[in-house]
Amino acid sequence: MNADNFETWTGGNWTLRPTFPITAVTQDSRKACLGVLYVALKGDHHDGHDFVSAAFRSGATAAMVRRGWQPPADVASLPLLCVDDPAQALLSLAKGYRSTLKARVIGITGSAGKTTLKELTAAMFSGAGATAATPGNYNNEVGLPLSLLAVPDDAAYAVIEAGISHPNDMDPLADAMRPDAAAISCIGPAHIEFFGTETAIAAEKAKLLAAIPPEGFAVLPFECAERDTLQAACSCRMVTCSLKDERADWVGEPLAKGVLRVRHADEPAVLLETGLAGEHNASNALLAYALVRECGVSAAEALAGLARFKPPAMRWEVVAAGSFTAINDAYNANPLSMRAALETFAGSDLSGTKVVCVGDMLELGDAADQRHRAVGEASGNGPWRLLAAVGTASRALLEGAINAGYPASQTVWFATTAEAAEALPLLLQPGDTILLKASRGMRLEKILDALRA
Repeated sequence: MNADNFETWTGGNWTLRPTFPITAVTQDSRKACLGVLYVALKGDHHDGHDFVSAAFRSGATAAMVRRGWQPPADVASLPLLCVDDPAQALLSLAKGYRSTLKARVIGITGSAGKTTLKELTAAMFSGAGATAATPGNYNNEVGLPLSLLAVPDDAAYAVIEAGISHPNDMDPLADAMRPDAAAISCIGPAHIEFFGTETAIAAEKAKLLAAIPPEGFAVLPFECAERDTLQAACSCRMVTCSLKDERADWVGEPLAKGVLRVRHADEPAVLLETGLAGEHNASNALLAYALVRECGVSAAEALAGLARFKPPAMRWEVVAAGSFTAINDAYNANPLSMRAALETFAGSDLSGTKVVCVGDMLELGDAADQRHRAVGEASGNGPWRLLAAVGTASRALLEGAINAGYPASQTVWFATTAEAAEALPLLLQPGDTILLKASRGMRLEKILDALRA
């Protein structure tokens, strides 16, 4: 990365030009080393400017700081890129760097399953060429630009995830990414507390599709309830996928756990083997396959790449926990993904008696109780010996399950995850299989730690 470009892209100025090439960017002073530009971001609890000295002590080549900031004596004579707002400059830096990339940039978003979709897509692209992808869930206004800046200049494909939680969150992400193509996993009531309606959520996510050039394309489920809202935002071609409707461009037929037959036009059918349970994951596999094939990747290349796929952590992760088996699906949850997880668990052939432990689905606003109760009524009355719930709103989920006929005597409620972690191991029987599912803030994986102990 050329130091002159940094000034052009950010509108900043160097106090001293770096003598060593900048090859990476980080906002974490602990990850600073030779060749790294440290970005001093101000958060809710910490100001990155307090760690500029630490970043240089770790070997950072330069730091991007707020204009007017008074550096301590130990860094005053070191390369500082002074900008008006480091957070905005980071996005501008990523946008500038993206303009130099040879890689085909692929955007991924959705209300649920987007990280799994991103990993499936990146794996399939890897069969055709060097592929970079968002690490973990680095998908917000900080993580997305860092993901773009980490794409090697010789990559053929870059699969970048974009996540939103508030209105207008997508604007800077789409502007920085400017995808050549994109896919939306689904639209549901995630973060609906801040949007009000699913149509508003769709309109916000549609901004990513609006950033696709006319020669690009967007991939989404045929059954998506907000498909018209998404399509209205596009100036590009729309590609649809379905597990049920033959009118879709790409049609998938689930055959067994993690096995999907895919058909398209006059092409021979192809079997995708992901090892992922559930219709929602079959949909993600179909979307990923359609996306890479529409980019010109051959079926053989996509299948070769898929063989390298590894599911993201805490997404339907089946683990041994003492005398129990746990399905750790506790990374996050909303009504859409909660129903999918419960329905998949109900239909799974895992050994042992089934036990469910669900926690609050957060950011649902005034309708939280109503939405929890609806999930309980729709899918809480499953084939489990025990239905446990953690958190204030999850009481309504238990009420919904009981209203639907689930025995109240087989339910238990805990106010906190700590309480559940202490009591649940005593309520389980050797050989039980337990599903853990909740929003990230509930930290339900702590129950898994207790089971292991």
